[in-house]
This record gives sequence, structure tokens and C-alpha cells, in this order.
Amino acid sequence: MNQAELIQLGASLVAVFFVVWLVGRIGLGADPRIADEAHAIRLAEEAEAGFRGVDVARDRAGFAAIVRNQEGRMMLVRAHGNHFAARPVDAQVVGRLDKDFLTLIMPEKTFGAVTLQLGKDAGMWASRMREFSRG
Repeated sequence: MNQAELIQLGASLVAVFFVVWLVGRIGLGADPRIADEAHAIRLAEEAEAGFRGVDVARDRAGFAAIVRNQEGRMMLVRAHGNHFAARPVDAQVVGRLDKDFLTLIMPEKTFGAVTLQLGKDAGMWASRMREFSRG
């Protein structure tokens, strides 16, 4: 290998390491999770001005959560790419309970259905959703 080839190889390696560093720095390829109840509440409050969360049902894996405020309104927060997205849970949202899992089918098709593993609390949150359809 001559000197020009060594310089080219070195420059290529530096460029690759720079790209790897840059991708990590801007968060591409991250695996966003909702860390805890406080994090879920903060995300819901950031999504809607005036929303103040008081109760949380967080998916066991941390990919989504339902946040309820004092008035009983609920907000679904979910991982969306490298960030989070939130939508209100109202009478237009279809909820399906399957043992420890609650699936929410949003009216906005691009948001998609979200399945939360809530354990024994899944039934309680499903019943809270049924109150919307009665009211």
C-alpha cells in the first residue's frame, strides 16, 4: 500500500466514525421509551396546553401510556419514530380488551392502533373508556 492509499483509507475511517457519532448525537435509531409515570404525564402535558395528568397506565414495555386528568379526560401517548406523539382518547376511539392487553384504535388512521400491556389494570382502563360511549 502506498502513502496515497493509506491517506485515503485513514480519511475514509475518520469520515465513517464522524457519521456514526453524528447519527448518535441527533438520536437517529434511538429506541424511545416512556421511562415512568412522571415522564408519561410530562409528555401528555406538553401535547396539550392545560392538560394536567393525575393518573397513568403505562405499557409494560414503555412504548405507550394512557394519561388521565382530574376531569377524567384521557390522552394516549406513544412512541412515534424517535419521538412521542399524543392524541386525546374520546368516544371516537375504539377500545378492545383482551385479558391483560388493551388495544386502542384511533380514528386517525395514520396514528395507528396501539396495544398496551397493562396487566390487571387493563380492565379498569377499558371501563373508563366505556364511560365515554355512555356520556
